[in-house]
Amino acid sequence: MKKIFKTVIMLTIFGFTTIICNGQTVDEIIDKHIEAHGGMENWDKVQSIKITGQFTSFSETYPFSEIKARPDYYYSTFQMGQHQITEAGRGNDFWTINPWFDLSFPRKVNSVEEGIIHQKAEFCTPFFNYKERGFTVAYEGTEELEGVDVFKLVLTCNNGHVETWFLDTETYLEYMSRSDWSDFASPTPQEAIYDDFRQVGDIIIPFYMERVFSIRHRVIEIEDVELNVEPDAAIFGMPLSEEMQKLKFLEGTWDVSLDVLTRSGAWANADSTTSIIEFLPNKNMLLETISYIRFFPVDKLISWTYNTDTQKYRVGVFNDFYSNAEMLQGNFNNDTLTIENTEIKWGEDTENPGYVKYIFSNISDDGFLLETASSMDKGETWAVRQKFTYTRKLN
Repeated sequence: MKKIFKTVIMLTIFGFTTIICNGQTVDEIIDKHIEAHGGMENWDKVQSIKITGQFTSFSETYPFSEIKARPDYYYSTFQMGQHQITEAGRGNDFWTINPWFDLSFPRKVNSVEEGIIHQKAEFCTPFFNYKERGFTVAYEGTEELEGVDVFKLVLTCNNGHVETWFLDTETYLEYMSRSDWSDFASPTPQEAIYDDFRQVGDIIIPFYMERVFSIRHRVIEIEDVELNVEPDAAIFGMPLSEEMQKLKFLEGTWDVSLDVLTRSGAWANADSTTSIIEFLPNKNMLLETISYIRFFPVDKLISWTYNTDTQKYRVGVFNDFYSNAEMLQGNFNNDTLTIENTEIKWGEDTENPGYVKYIFSNISDDGFLLETASSMDKGETWAVRQKFTYTRKLN
């Protein structure tokens, strides 16, 4: 108990020491830092920023652009080597298209990449409203960096991310920062230099940023800054992949008529029901929820994804009545979409107990026809057993 009390006393003394160092408190240094950037009042008037310029990586320079908007919106495109990269999102829902991973489709970022985008999404430095956002700052005195006297501030974000900032003791503008960065989605220490501060409207921002991490060297040279632009909100949401875009015709709320093949060989209406088909937020996945009656009530969840390796849609059909799941795959053939389970591997010693095919045709903005067929000879011949006619439900 005495040891804990002694530790608390020492921390308290250390806290007071950091406050009175150089006769300035942490907040006084930060206030002057913000004032050097144009002042909080002027920054509060800025709701969005569009930045364009040149981005250098792998010793090659290409144009880049980024948009930052309150609260926590970010969108950026830049060229890195032979690949165009996009990073975007809001809050904790960030995504990227990064062909360096041999992935051409949009994907959610991992925690390392998310931390980097949070840093990029800052309007200028993270000291703006840092207390309101749950950040803490520790002042660790002054030191000299490359002949420049700097204040050393250690910032801890509300997610535990730690950044060390060095502010010029004369201008109070940032000179350098150190923090974790991302090298091919893995964490690595980085050092960033800031220079060429210019006035845009009533605010001041650095037009030059140089970043070194691992064996990488990146340079950003800003050419133009626009304040309070009105970006299209759609750019921040994760887009669908090209193949999932083709399934947009399925999306909606539907009136569904079910016709079944009777034992006499005639078609008869079995049920009229509804279906909801929607893309899951920030995911390249489509989900259908449908309930219908064919002799007995049947509830189904049907999920759609696209497998880039096989270049086929992969569909999971979960049937509550039979407590079973079917996996199907297939693709478009002209205006018809066909998926089946004849090529699905069920295990080394397990044979597929039955073959199923779904055929989507008569596709239009107002509806489509789904025919379900079965085969008893491993897909040599098929018999259509059910017809679902989907008609878009009017509001």
